[in-house]
Amino acid sequence: MRVLVDISHPSQVHFFKNLIFRFRRNKDKVLVTAREKDVTIDLVRNLNLKYICLSRQKNGMPAMAWELIIRYIRMWAIVRRFKPDILIAETGVTVGLIGTILRIPRIVEEDTEHAKLQRMIGLPFVSIIMTGLGYLGNHGSRERKFKGVWVQSYLNPEYFTPDASILANAGIDVSKPFIVMRMVSWTAAHDTGLHGYDETGYLDIIKRLSKYGRVIISSEETLPESMVQYKNPVAPEQVHHLLAFAHLYIGEGATMAAEAAVLGTPAIFCNPLPLGYLMAMEKEYQLLYNCKSFSEGIEIAEKLLNTENLTQLWQQRRQKLLDESEDINEFMYKIVKELVRS
Repeated sequence: MRVLVDISHPSQVHFFKNLIFRFRRNKDKVLVTAREKDVTIDLVRNLNLKYICLSRQKNGMPAMAWELIIRYIRMWAIVRRFKPDILIAETGVTVGLIGTILRIPRIVEEDTEHAKLQRMIGLPFVSIIMTGLGYLGNHGSRERKFKGVWVQSYLNPEYFTPDASILANAGIDVSKPFIVMRMVSWTAAHDTGLHGYDETGYLDIIKRLSKYGRVIISSEETLPESMVQYKNPVAPEQVHHLLAFAHLYIGEGATMAAEAAVLGTPAIFCNPLPLGYLMAMEKEYQLLYNCKSFSEGIEIAEKLLNTENLTQLWQQRRQKLLDESEDINEFMYKIVKELVRS
């Protein structure tokens, strides 16, 4: 079987990597097409995956539209040359239309209900849409639901083991409490009209959190001079070890909020965008909190950081999620095989 996986965001590298390894074990041929956004290319390289970079992230609607045209042109040429049996992606923005024209099955994972533009461009042209816990949409006969949260495809115990030595090598003492804070760039298409705090606002949050331990900031943009001392010293491909040993996560990034929660770390998502899987993780498992801003989030954080046996409580809640979930990689692999056969 010949498989093409399209990756446009760092989180997708992690999400698809174990599925790709599954294909490799089965002697299938896999090609990755990637988008240069944040550390996406670095993560692909670190996994020693064969890849082709289709484009570089652009900001602003005209620039993003031009980038998409470039992706279509290059993807068309690659698909015609590689001749895949199936196309796999997250939203299907690039592979959906091309796969439809060339009559190649398209399978995507969907979890971002508020990304209306991407969903409008990609989802109408895909064969199968995989969704997980709490998804708010409905795609009828094309939808396949898995039990669990999509980040479990790489963070469940069978795929990931936290290693304290990685943090020690980066100068982080896991015996002392530390808090991970995430700041995003607010440049994605679904972030239009939204923005974060100014420098003073973020510094106030840092000051309040610092009472409870070391603050470590993961940021999509370069930190100002006043915050450089808080910059995350752990390599991007090892950030899950950081989240696993953190006392708490608070931030604007949805993916890291889900990752922290799945690892048993209390998480606070500070973002007005609604995400079904995060709301379900709060309602059904009490693993994280959803709030609209850091102002709301810091109030919750201070209450949690004053709670006794916080880590043990979250580990118990995490176990409940693990017990009620399935192996998402095997779920995806079976769907791919069935789709190709049909």
